[in-house]
Amino acid sequence: MRDFDVTVPDDGDAVERSLDLAWELFAAQPTHPKVAELALRVLAAQPERSSVSLLLGNHREYCGEADQARRLYLQVAGRRDGQFINAARALRHLALAVHDHPEALRWAHTVLGEDHEEWDDWAELGYARALCGEHEEGWRQLDEAVALCSRTAPELLGKALGKRAVYLLGSFAPPDRFTPAAEEAIRADAANSSVALLLGWAYLVQYRFADAERLGLRLLRENPTEDLLQNLVGTARTMLRIVENAHAQDITLEEIRRAGVIELGWRQLRDQMIGVDLASALAALDEVMPADLRATLRPGAAISAETDGDKIGSMVAEDLLAWHDGQQPGSGAVWGPAEPSFRLMSAAEIIAMTTEIEADPAAHPDWPENEAWEQVMTDDAGAYLVVVAFGALVRRRPGHPDKPVATSMADWIWDRVVAFGGPDPRPARGKAEDLPTDLPSSREGR
Repeated sequence: MRDFDVTVPDDGDAVERSLDLAWELFAAQPTHPKVAELALRVLAAQPERSSVSLLLGNHREYCGEADQARRLYLQVAGRRDGQFINAARALRHLALAVHDHPEALRWAHTVLGEDHEEWDDWAELGYARALCGEHEEGWRQLDEAVALCSRTAPELLGKALGKRAVYLLGSFAPPDRFTPAAEEAIRADAANSSVALLLGWAYLVQYRFADAERLGLRLLRENPTEDLLQNLVGTARTMLRIVENAHAQDITLEEIRRAGVIELGWRQLRDQMIGVDLASALAALDEVMPADLRATLRPGAAISAETDGDKIGSMVAEDLLAWHDGQQPGSGAVWGPAEPSFRLMSAAEIIAMTTEIEADPAAHPDWPENEAWEQVMTDDAGAYLVVVAFGALVRRRPGHPDKPVATSMADWIWDRVVAFGGPDPRPARGKAEDLPTDLPSSREGR
């Protein structure tokens, strides 16, 4: 870490020297406590300098002090001076950072009411609109922002293309919308590895396995130890073998389509990259969990893939069990009114139940052998919350069709986080992200 001499002589230029040093220090170490000390020294002498208040607000935001940053930004915005548009941009940025999407949209409109010449401001408006559920309008605006950049600032076109791809991903654009944007971004900047990785998985979702393999191999040459890239190439090659040897395989391409395995992989990676995956949801829940719920949860379990993996299920159950190894029987009501009778199952319960089903499949017609399922919660009266095809969460009760509960286990946890007063970072969902109504595990008519 670089050391800075923050001693400013007490002469006529002291204020300007403090300000210059504050900006220099902020550029190098935005969370350095001396940034605030220097900025406050300037404001004590010249409280009307809005640019310094914005600098102090930026520092507070970097330090995680969102409320303090917002207060400073609003203070500048209230002056309606030459720094108003920068204050509005700062408020837009802060609202996105704390996942207040409607607030971000309001400030995005405010910025463009002041100046509508900057392509980046139009991109931010498009992103905010998409996050708020105006998907087609927002995504079209992202395209228009790229076109505006190509006319007015062509030297920044690579940045604009990368931002569009990231914003499409962050607003849950489907693969067929994300893919051409990501391809264009990679042509402009081949080093954009995060966009390239998601592009590879988008190819898989579109069943373009050879394209996914080629892209993954190129990325692996640049970063040969990256597990996510190895997984991309391995999945692509597995799918190519299945296609080439369709009649000789125990599993067919159609079975993979029906199980939604590739689609689930795409969503899990996307959700992880934008911070709305199951692990993020569980971490957020820990921050707002009521004491009565916490008291019912057991400590986490160490799951061994060699001994338990085939009985536990996929990463969903493993993540839950590593977080907490089940919940006391009969304690489901502490989750609140959404699914009041269901509580988390333990590893031992899941393994025992799976073993029993596998021993006598005919006696368990509600748990088909040829479908994807993993039980994660129970009401202790024969009903379960089950993760099925495409990662959807359903309620399974003997003799009844499965009832959709949530698009995923992560979404169910995020709903609890919000109910307990926590933040909701999830973008508004479009029709492409709705829970499928024709899940193969819904068992209609069985």
